[in-house]
Amino acid sequence: MKYELSDAGGQRVLVLRDQLTDADRAVMETVIPQLLAGGVKTVCVDLERLDYMDSAGLGMLLTMRDRAGKAGVQIRLSKPRGDVKDLLALACFDTLFTIDP
Repeated sequence: MKYELSDAGGQRVLVLRDQLTDADRAVMETVIPQLLAGGVKTVCVDLERLDYMDSAGLGMLLTMRDRAGKAGVQIRLSKPRGDVKDLLALACFDTLFTIDP
């Protein structure tokens, strides 16, 4: 997994690239606190450049959501495509997250 973290339009943006798998768990454990720092209220996770995600990747998104909820931060998923979009639909993530096209 490659990622970029920035602030834009009053929200924090996390752009994920390539793959999100169990091999990325340690990196995500360091990224999540960065996402929630500084009093941010909304985090947009941009999935447009994410080509593959497995069940561990889904779990990491859920962990992010749970920690964000405890901090009063809303997580939005943005622009999933292809297999990632299909996996999110199969896992009914639209009932857990706001997913922007």
